[in-house]
Amino acid sequence: MSAVTMEQVLLAGFQADTEADKYTELLRSNLGLSAKNRVARLAMGRSLSETTHPSANLSGAGKPIKGDVLFGVEELPLWVGLLFTHLRRVNPRADLTLATLQDLVKRHWSRGIALLMADWEEAEEDYNRFIDILVRRRADMPESGSASATATSSDDAWSTIGSSPAPILVDLGKAVDSKEPFRWKVNGVGYSPHVAVMGQAGSGKTRTMLELVKQVRKQSGAPVILLDLGKGDLANRHDFVEAIGARVLRVPEEPIPLDMFFGSDESELTASDAIMGFRDSFAKVMQSKAGAVQLETMKDALRPLFSQRKNISLDDIAQSLRDFYEDRKLKTDSVISTISDLTERTIFRPEMSPAQFFSQSWIITFAHAHDTQKNLAAYLLLDALNTYLKRVPEAPQDHEGHRAVRTVLAVDEARHLLASRHKALSDNIRLHRSKGLMVALASQSPDDYDGAGDDHLENIGLPICFKTNAASNQVLQNMFRGKVSFASLPTGVFMTLKDSKPSKIKAF
Repeated sequence: MSAVTMEQVLLAGFQADTEADKYTELLRSNLGLSAKNRVARLAMGRSLSETTHPSANLSGAGKPIKGDVLFGVEELPLWVGLLFTHLRRVNPRADLTLATLQDLVKRHWSRGIALLMADWEEAEEDYNRFIDILVRRRADMPESGSASATATSSDDAWSTIGSSPAPILVDLGKAVDSKEPFRWKVNGVGYSPHVAVMGQAGSGKTRTMLELVKQVRKQSGAPVILLDLGKGDLANRHDFVEAIGARVLRVPEEPIPLDMFFGSDESELTASDAIMGFRDSFAKVMQSKAGAVQLETMKDALRPLFSQRKNISLDDIAQSLRDFYEDRKLKTDSVISTISDLTERTIFRPEMSPAQFFSQSWIITFAHAHDTQKNLAAYLLLDALNTYLKRVPEAPQDHEGHRAVRTVLAVDEARHLLASRHKALSDNIRLHRSKGLMVALASQSPDDYDGAGDDHLENIGLPICFKTNAASNQVLQNMFRGKVSFASLPTGVFMTLKDSKPSKIKAF
């Protein structure tokens, strides 16, 4: 090992051959992973499980990845040891140089991705079958208990995010009067970590929310789930996408790869909860108000599906509803017409468990989706997050009471979502601070919160109010200890609370 140092490896570039590079990106997309290096590691590990040395001819070179990104700083010695040990089995006298290591990475990565693609084809491009092949067959794990072991591993992976709690301080600008920096402790003791950013178009609200989210991500490592319910242009802010390590999804062109009803088959109680959650979300996107008979019919029609099946898709739901109506000779109504409209495009695919999905960062846009598709997808995602957070343990705290932030839910143009009074949004805001959830909402004015039935502003730790013609509502008046006008604020300046007192801040 004296011929190569860890510092050299960290700074060096590593790559697969040209064809393998293309397959790496394809598999990354299929698996819903946010970064190429994860697939590269999986490929190398897959190749290292073979006893033979990868000796196939390689053609060309793909895009390089730096050693610190490819291996990770902490895992670097392990990867280098595994690669050189595997080489020494077939060539005990091989020179252990940086060039040798780069060649080994290229060979193992290229062979491994070919083997993974063969596994993917064998699994018929089904995510759960693919994982089953890797875990059971390739790792030669015992049959009994393997499924639960996999689920536990995924949950543990998510629960370790933010597992070392520490104060998270975000820098949002300077006070207009004193010029002092305005810093807010996200996970301070005794108040909420949630943020509401309000202001008319062009005032600076979206830029401020993104800056806040970016700082929280950098300090905590927590994944970010960003719902862009507006024009969808946040997906084009490449610096921000890269900063939070997000994968961009444009629904319905790219369905959300989340099993929205994960675990519904575990018991009658979980099936009932999943049915009620879907029914309530579905009823909110119907053009006409669902009647009591329709709601009861939906519950009866979906009970067998949710209690017996895994990986339920919207097409499965549509078929169950149609079969139920046909068997009982019921007339086609708004339930059937709505589900027919929704299934014209695929808005989600039940590929990833909540533990897998919510451990990654996503920017989800709906610019080309119909309102019914956009709203149902957002509602179901909030339902899935709410259900999942109910099952996980509380996030740890340090000795001063600072709780780890495990995930960030951010919503841009949240007006309609607030007005919908969706129970899952309310639950996520009110109930899951202890699970490490931070919520950031951006909307055009305080009026957007008047339609919310649960006084979301009362559960906000930091109000940020840019220029708007709307008058402060009662909750904001209580926060600011009197009526406050936001109409005269210049662009880029917001009102907030500093040490419980109103303060004007010039945003960065």
